[in-house]
Amino acid sequence: MKQQLVEFASIRFGVHAKALEQGSMALVPASAIGEHGDILTHHLRRIAPEVVRCQPADLLQAGDVLLVGKGNVNHAAVWPTGFEDTLASNTLFVIRPNRQQVLPEYLVGYLNSAPAQAWFTTHRKTGTVQVLSREALNELLVPVPPLATQQRMVKLTHAAQRAIQQITELSNAHAQLLNTAWAQLNDQ
Repeated sequence: MKQQLVEFASIRFGVHAKALEQGSMALVPASAIGEHGDILTHHLRRIAPEVVRCQPADLLQAGDVLLVGKGNVNHAAVWPTGFEDTLASNTLFVIRPNRQQVLPEYLVGYLNSAPAQAWFTTHRKTGTVQVLSREALNELLVPVPPLATQQRMVKLTHAAQRAIQQITELSNAHAQLLNTAWAQLNDQ
């Protein structure tokens, strides 16, 4: 059965904030959302709470789904546990699913899937920067199977992500070996 995203999740924008070199809080920009549903921690920025308007409700919670809302790609990732006080930038949607209905990892898998990405492509507002509106996101229909089926889909997604990572590492090692061989031949 499909349900509109807004039926089982709250959806809000991140906060308008400018990253600083230092600060007691972390800020998640769109660049920290990897194409395979991962958080690229080296892209996290710093922010001082006194220079941003935010409420306690704006702080990210483990299991929040972060979706890139601006640009020509709308990748999503689950915010993990164990992080300090962190805010999402205003280029991100913060989606908090009702976990009794939808697992955050399942939702990320769906949002990063080909059908959802195709839907985003047809629902972005075009301009200088393409924007996915909140109104459009509210209308997104998401297949919502039983939690046991969602868990199986999450396991399949994780297996695919591990395979992609292994292939990438193997490809990088192969390229490095090949470049070394070419350099040695060139030095002869």
